[in-house]
Amino acid sequence: MRTALVTLLALAALPLAGQETRFTKTLAPGARLALENINGPITITQSSGRTAEIIVTKTVRKGDGAFVKAIMEESGGVVRVCTIYTNRDANRSTCKGNNSTSRQDGNNQVEMRYDVRVPTGIILDAQSVNGGITAKGLDADVSLKTVNGAIVFEGSTAHHLSTVNGGVRATILRPTWQGTLEVSAVNGGVELTLPASFDGEVSGQTVSGGINSEFPITVEGKWGPKSFHATIGRGGRKLSIETVNGGITLKKR
Repeated sequence: MRTALVTLLALAALPLAGQETRFTKTLAPGARLALENINGPITITQSSGRTAEIIVTKTVRKGDGAFVKAIMEESGGVVRVCTIYTNRDANRSTCKGNNSTSRQDGNNQVEMRYDVRVPTGIILDAQSVNGGITAKGLDADVSLKTVNGAIVFEGSTAHHLSTVNGGVRATILRPTWQGTLEVSAVNGGVELTLPASFDGEVSGQTVSGGINSEFPITVEGKWGPKSFHATIGRGGRKLSIETVNGGITLKKR
């Protein structure tokens, strides 16, 4: 009896994984897709057709995960997949509302992992709070934002890549963005790889960190805040890089 009880307790302590929710949506070029997670990573890759597929896997590490779920909605021309908490409103069924994590404490620990495939040519916005975001091989107009986690990006077009606690590592395959590409971190470095033939106006700043570049740049400041501005090639596309506690590295691809 004692052995059986110990076994049951051990099983109860294991994470409850594999609770999948799947969403699919056909998206034409120029369509908008938004991903909004709270606790968990987001991984995005390119699909071969026009259908976006979002698989959300819930892992209950401790406590009750019934109050956490993923939903899909469409409004204002945006298809949105989000994580919601229903502990304050059991009837909640939209992404708008209070995503209170008051029960995301020592007694309740729930992770939602997003695995996403997207068509070419769409506009994609992905954000999380506690979790990194990885997007690779994309031919889409992308913005990625998280608070606690790293950003890893490989693609042609991006407008905003940012994190607070974590670094940013980005590889631009074919610079096609309009306006300014903003890359930022607070506690973490930024590593950006650009084509050797890149033409653009690049500016950057760091408070506690070095600046290294395989492109010709002029750095201002030796101690404390350091900043630079450079016209690479023929100029043109604008790129802004900022970090507080971390270095900035520009590489040639």
